[in-house]
Amino acid sequence: MKIIQLLALYLCVVFSSSTVFAQMYTQMYKWVDKDGNISYSDQPPHKGAAQLDAPALTTMQPTPPKKSKAPDASDKEDEAPTVYSYLKITSPQDDMTIRDNSGNFSISIGIKPALNTDQGHSLSLSLDGKVIKSKLTSTSISLTNIDRGTHKFSVSIKDKAGKTLHKSKSTTIHMYRQIVKQKQAK
Repeated sequence: MKIIQLLALYLCVVFSSSTVFAQMYTQMYKWVDKDGNISYSDQPPHKGAAQLDAPALTTMQPTPPKKSKAPDASDKEDEAPTVYSYLKITSPQDDMTIRDNSGNFSISIGIKPALNTDQGHSLSLSLDGKVIKSKLTSTSISLTNIDRGTHKFSVSIKDKAGKTLHKSKSTTIHMYRQIVKQKQAK
């Protein structure tokens, strides 16, 4: 029985002290110093400070979540297909020379509107007319060990059946890979 009484006493002390602390920390003071500067603080620096009332806190009720039925496969098929207005290789620029002895570089692609992966759309990258990467969803593609010489890249958006929805213009790059000639032993 003493434990319950001690626990009750402890809870009373905790709740009453929290109220005192809350009141103490919500007090604000304003004063003007000898140079005419206005200052604010939660503790009065001297007797001339005026106590201010803390502004009421703004509270809002949460908005209830919208009730909607769960989407099913038939809903996605009924959606109008996305019509793309812009598809371009934004980097590297057309007719750019890339100097990398290992033949590595990245391609960045601009798309408007964003690629609709919910409808099964993906990107396909072609090098010199041959698809080298397909079913991509990222607009940044890293390429490795591209042969030296001039190459044409293009990108296309395909639907889940593989039909081309939109195709970019070709971007020409010149891959420069330096050759180190070794002297032949005599």
